[in-house]
Amino acid sequence: MASQEKTHMDYAYELDVAVKPDARVPIFNREYGTFSGAGVPLFSLGGGALRYSLYEILVKFHARRGYFVAETPIIASTELFRVSGHLDFYRENMYIFNIEDHEFAVKPMNCPYHILLFMNQVAKYRSKVPLPFKVFEVGRVHRYEPSGSVYGLLRVRGFTQDDAHIITPGDKVVDTVYRVFEEMKMVLENIFRMRVGPEEFRVRLSMADRSRIGEEYMGTLQEWLGAEGALEEAARMIRERHGIEVVKLEGEAAFYGPKLDFIMVVEEGGVRKEWQMGTIQFDFNLPRRFKLYQLTRESHGVEEVYIIHRALLGSIERFLGAYLEHRRGRLPFTLAPIQFAIIKILTGDREVDGEIERLAEELAKGLLVRGFRVARVESSKTGLSGDVKRLESTAKPYITVFIGAREVTEGRLDVRPFNLEEMRRERMEVKYRSASEAVESLENMARELEKPIVELAGQAPRIPGDYTHMT
Repeated sequence: MASQEKTHMDYAYELDVAVKPDARVPIFNREYGTFSGAGVPLFSLGGGALRYSLYEILVKFHARRGYFVAETPIIASTELFRVSGHLDFYRENMYIFNIEDHEFAVKPMNCPYHILLFMNQVAKYRSKVPLPFKVFEVGRVHRYEPSGSVYGLLRVRGFTQDDAHIITPGDKVVDTVYRVFEEMKMVLENIFRMRVGPEEFRVRLSMADRSRIGEEYMGTLQEWLGAEGALEEAARMIRERHGIEVVKLEGEAAFYGPKLDFIMVVEEGGVRKEWQMGTIQFDFNLPRRFKLYQLTRESHGVEEVYIIHRALLGSIERFLGAYLEHRRGRLPFTLAPIQFAIIKILTGDREVDGEIERLAEELAKGLLVRGFRVARVESSKTGLSGDVKRLESTAKPYITVFIGAREVTEGRLDVRPFNLEEMRRERMEVKYRSASEAVESLENMARELEKPIVELAGQAPRIPGDYTHMT
């Protein structure tokens, strides 16, 4: 949980994850947000490494779980959204424009595209297409939000979803929904080192206002009762197996079906704060509008088919904003903009300092070659305390490596990794006989930190970079 002084955007700015929208652009004397656009966050260099690392993990995780990976266009003819129903129910939140007398929209969601992909596969391969059919995309979408409601990364107009759609026969809905919860738990625990249990999470079951079905909500009362019953059964399984509280809310459903939202609960100083994480949404309307019932009846002999919309993190921007605030700007090793900070403690003795400089340079080069993000920091005995405080309050490297006179003469490094669960630095000694041996020891330390990612995705992403200027 963040202190009173800092918000998620302060942490994002310090880490160089995002560009602060109200900071002035040199020479032009205009804010960055003016150029990027209100509610469209501009991610910086640290943010680029973070996001691409996260994307790679998510893509490989889903592929290993049987999802097909897709990438869909950012714009489409509004005819697509007319068929899906979004144009009627969601037009005021869409960006619509004309090209050569034809109306287009910037996509507000990925689901119509994913349905087209499924339809294309069935048209080509018929019954060979597996059911449930699962398709995943790290999808960029844009939705209109009033300027007064736009806030940092938590409320934006352009955002990214770890978005997937599962087209499933009716008799597999409950099992499918429960498996999605298990995937969410795996992602939060393995990537972000978060605990998913009764103290930290609760489930919100959002249902329709039954008096508004057919007006604000698409479909019939019978369809809604069936869908809500399926999600309620899945929520019961989550509660019984994991002890997580389930809360029902009437009138909070999406216009096309009920949903399960997953809420992270944080309490500090007696103040309880909640952040929405992922979501699982049930949809019986899109299958009807795209005539999937007829399609799967002819291809698979399946009479009843539904679509499950799901995002394990939800909006990645909103999730990162909440996470940065919750962890006070600390990120897991795999996602941290600076993974290793090599701090050179210079003595004023030319010969000793030369040895310090050489070792630091060899460590930095060796780690960069192995795919890590590295920064070199020059300090001294008298300035070390201040330099470390500045580093911890801004760049927040995951592992700091101190190299001074003792380290080069005695053949041991002072290494301090950050313990994300306990929110503190640990201290250990790494003995070495050569720079290459020291690099190997540091890589072995990194491999241990990467193990949960390897378990999840098969391998950990490594996007190298020399980020010395960020310190």
